[in-house]
Amino acid sequence: MTNAEAFLKTAQIDGETIGSLYDQWLPQELISLADDITCVTFSDALSDRKAVWYFNESREYCGSHVEVVQRLQPSDILSSVSPWFDALFRNALSATPSALGGARPLPLFLATQLAAAWSVRMMADLRQVQTALIEQDREIARVDDKPLSARDVRRLLGARIGPETLVVLSPFSGAPLRSQISFVVDHQLIHRFYDPELDCAFYLAWWERQLDAPPSFYCPKANVVVSDETLAGMLPSLILGWYLGMPEHAEMIAQAQAFEARDYGLGKASSLMSEVNAPSAPLPAVPDAASADMISESWAFLHQHQPAGHIPADASKDLKPSGKLIDRLRSLVKKK
Repeated sequence: MTNAEAFLKTAQIDGETIGSLYDQWLPQELISLADDITCVTFSDALSDRKAVWYFNESREYCGSHVEVVQRLQPSDILSSVSPWFDALFRNALSATPSALGGARPLPLFLATQLAAAWSVRMMADLRQVQTALIEQDREIARVDDKPLSARDVRRLLGARIGPETLVVLSPFSGAPLRSQISFVVDHQLIHRFYDPELDCAFYLAWWERQLDAPPSFYCPKANVVVSDETLAGMLPSLILGWYLGMPEHAEMIAQAQAFEARDYGLGKASSLMSEVNAPSAPLPAVPDAASADMISESWAFLHQHQPAGHIPADASKDLKPSGKLIDRLRSLVKKK
């Protein structure tokens, strides 16, 4: 008997002991977020979907999503993980990553669920700009007194995935930058770039099945996302969740190779200055640790509210998003 199974035998839902689960759902991990908050994660053996149950100090079931809990407040849960996200936001997300001391290993879907709830509260001033609204000579933002111009962002949006390591020009210094790492989360392929002149990271993200489309651009220090994708504002949460669920991220980024012109040849390096769209190519292999199958349940909840009493029979369906991102997320929080 696993620790999760043993815990469930002593836990209760609405004052009743937990008799059985749906056949396809199996308990996986027992995770203690705090002395009075415990999580049990589940996996659907047929579809590999994930779910989580939250319990209080009396081992009473409190809910299956951080935003919909009873006998606990979302702030109770988030207070246990906020120090981790604070550190990740300042370092790994925005600049130079460092080892995250004291963080508990979390499965990716749970990490992104918590990251989404944290971001709603702490990153509500994030701006999302549609590409049609940025004029060529417009200044979108500034980072350390360096302008982020629409012209430079448009050049980045012309980048496409190819068989070689992705190289782009920094929108701040103009230096060629090589993608440090790439990973897949929630069916999005995300590339991280870093400009050492400003100690500034930025990201380009593509939907896995739309690699020939323009990417979404996100720069944490500029606090802006440039994209026509409705869900592009979720990028900070996806990245934060992946960093939390992948403790090795700091080492991976530290070991990433910087751009070397001799690795690509002068012609390829100089061709970065042109704004020509390269033809699409097959998606390069992504590390196993960043499997696309690890889908965050956070986004499914934010668009399709499920009752908190039981694990739903079908917790992940195609979404049809609409409206403004932050307003929708904030409305969910206010309902609590």
